[in-house]
Amino acid sequence: MKNENNKSKINGKIILLILGAAVGVLLLVYGSYAELAGDSGENEAEGTSAELSMDPDEYARETEERIAQICSGVRGVKNVKVVVTLSGGYNAVYAQNSQSGSSGYKNEFVLTGNGSSEKPLLIGYSAPQISGVGIVCVGGGDSSIRQEIISLVGAAFGVSTNKIYVAEAQN
Repeated sequence: MKNENNKSKINGKIILLILGAAVGVLLLVYGSYAELAGDSGENEAEGTSAELSMDPDEYARETEERIAQICSGVRGVKNVKVVVTLSGGYNAVYAQNSQSGSSGYKNEFVLTGNGSSEKPLLIGYSAPQISGVGIVCVGGGDSSIRQEIISLVGAAFGVSTNKIYVAEAQN
């Protein structure tokens, strides 16, 4: 009886070991397939959001919505409509080494890779520059409200106040 219990325990352990090995092999095969197919959910999500956020038109629409939202919070302002114009698009920003010497400053790009595959190290993108903001709203005809909106938008978005125009909306 004791011998049969030992055989049964050994057979159970062997079956568990085989099942564990089979699961491990399946995970390795699936992982290799997903890598070859480029099916990495993390990278796919990052790529999708990067593409969406790199659209200058989308950036302009989001900025218009944000400006309309903060202007609507000003006392006496209603029915805000905003148009934002941009100069250029997103610009790549690369890592640089700066060195000062007897002849002045020297900037060099930080490179990654070897030989012919050397590339500058991309650290991010700078947003497009806002070249003008037009705001039409009820209350925009009042000079004190107009000045408050211009100052608010200029400070919040880093836009020169001479690039912001506020007009009174039609009733």
